[in-house]
Amino acid sequence: MLQTDFPLSLQRELNHLLECVPRMHRALGRNDADLGDLPGWSELVGRPGRIIAHEGRVCLVCVLFGPSGAGKSTLFRLLTGIPVPAGETRRPMTFHPTAAVPEPLRDILNLAELFPGYQLQPLRDMDMLQNLLLDGPKPGKDLFFQYYRRDQPERLPGQAWLVLVDVPDFNTVERSNRTRAEAMLGRAETVIFLVYPEAYKDAAVMEQLQAAAGRAGHLIYMITKVSAPDADKAARTIWEDVRYHVRRAPEFQTMRGDGRRISEFVEQAGVYYARRDPELRLEDIRALNPDAPDFWSLVTGQDALEVYWSNLLEVLDQGLTTAQGLAREAATAREELRQHLITADQRIVEVSERIAGSQFPAGELVELIIDVVKESRPGWLRILTLPVARAAGMLLSLRGLFAKFRKTERKTVLRDRRELEQRRLEEAVDVLLSAWRRDNPTETALFSTGRCREAARRFQEYAPPPVRDDWKEALRADVRDWSRRHPWYGSLVGTLSEMLVLLGGAALVLDLAVSGGIFGAVGQLGVAGAAGAGSLGAGTVLKMFEELKLKDILEKADVKWRSQRRDELETHLREHLARPLFVNDWQQRIQSLDEADPEACLTGVKAIRASWPRRDAGARP
Repeated sequence: MLQTDFPLSLQRELNHLLECVPRMHRALGRNDADLGDLPGWSELVGRPGRIIAHEGRVCLVCVLFGPSGAGKSTLFRLLTGIPVPAGETRRPMTFHPTAAVPEPLRDILNLAELFPGYQLQPLRDMDMLQNLLLDGPKPGKDLFFQYYRRDQPERLPGQAWLVLVDVPDFNTVERSNRTRAEAMLGRAETVIFLVYPEAYKDAAVMEQLQAAAGRAGHLIYMITKVSAPDADKAARTIWEDVRYHVRRAPEFQTMRGDGRRISEFVEQAGVYYARRDPELRLEDIRALNPDAPDFWSLVTGQDALEVYWSNLLEVLDQGLTTAQGLAREAATAREELRQHLITADQRIVEVSERIAGSQFPAGELVELIIDVVKESRPGWLRILTLPVARAAGMLLSLRGLFAKFRKTERKTVLRDRRELEQRRLEEAVDVLLSAWRRDNPTETALFSTGRCREAARRFQEYAPPPVRDDWKEALRADVRDWSRRHPWYGSLVGTLSEMLVLLGGAALVLDLAVSGGIFGAVGQLGVAGAAGAGSLGAGTVLKMFEELKLKDILEKADVKWRSQRRDELETHLREHLARPLFVNDWQQRIQSLDEADPEACLTGVKAIRASWPRRDAGARP
């Protein structure tokens, strides 16, 4: 038995879907105007915001579609009694769609809810349908309506309220009629496509059959004005010719949203025919298949009800698939942006590590050692000295290293830290901009030459960040421990002071860069790394500290310095280069995608598919 109840929870999920899809669309950087291009979206939005029913019967919208002269107006009059003008003498006789609504729904049905997006106008005079000047600000969106009473009481116990729409002829000189006709396709539960023997194979007719079959939830193919006798045989011949054509025409091999080819959908249509008769009655409309339901049941009875649910399911399937795909795209885009941020930030970490590792404040370290030795030596130890032989050997070695450094290396490796860092940061900006542009080839606007040049110029306005003393303070305990373990070396304050002057005090740093540059092919530097890579100055300084049993402290200082200075330079590059250039933009996009909540959309799609009213377990969108 077909379920006809529509759970409130399901409606909430549908409403949420209608809200979140436009948000995701905008978050992906697309215009709202393009929403209509999403498969199934216009149809989903074009359906009422809720299932419309009265006295347990749903409102079924049936659209009459076809070329001029096919008998749409005649069938419209048969089903509703409303005398819309026919197209036998002057074509097209109507320029606007007309909706016939059952009289019992006059005070019940909100037509704006049934036909969202249309400009509704009561049909007071049939001449209104022929007046193009009545078009509102949105061409093709005027919809005239009139209420009708059924004059066939024996047919009243139907399962659906028939809301019948007659659309303008599409194959006439009036090109705007095609727009008006196609606009109603997305709203119809059932499309009755009417043709007649003389025109069923016209190119325009076949084109519109393809359009109708691509969007209709249910298709009735009706052949009118068939000559008697042998009307059944003539209609069957026409239908077989249509089937032959759609099987072979490439345009009919396009896939519908439900995964079927348009040609397959056309072949599954209910086929009906009617003889040429000026006194045509509903009973004269016959099914080509003797097992098919009669025409009235198909548009108002139990068959119509099943058509309603299956068609709405079909429309939702296209919309749900689109929403699901968009949600996955949004989630993927958000994850890609996050990965781009991680990759871009890793570039900053790399250049910051290289800048920090390409220099070392050896003078500041010696200054710290002198300061700790002076404050931690007991007074009685200050008069003691190293054994003469041991002291002489060590001092001789240090003097040799001092002399070598002073003569051949000092001018080469000692640099003003601020000037050196400023130059290295300028080099780093060029390296980063090139890497970011290479890493993000699709972000051409964000990383345009002009924007990158302006970002580099603005970055140069900021001085390198100051160096905190944290790295030195962390070493005080190690220096005290060294002084305690080597008390005799504490008497060499004078030698340490000479070493301090030689290394330029706190103002200068060792430039540890070797051939290839700090952003070249060489590995990360640091004092030990630079010495191993062939930096004579770094090697000499390392030997000085070894003579004083300070190698471990030098290595610890090097690690702490590089870690701290890297963090400071990272923050500087993030705040003054990356953030204004692209990080703010990407974070804003991520926030928009977060707010669009693609996960909730995916959950909603899953819930809708799980709870859709169905006849059996397989009838789900």
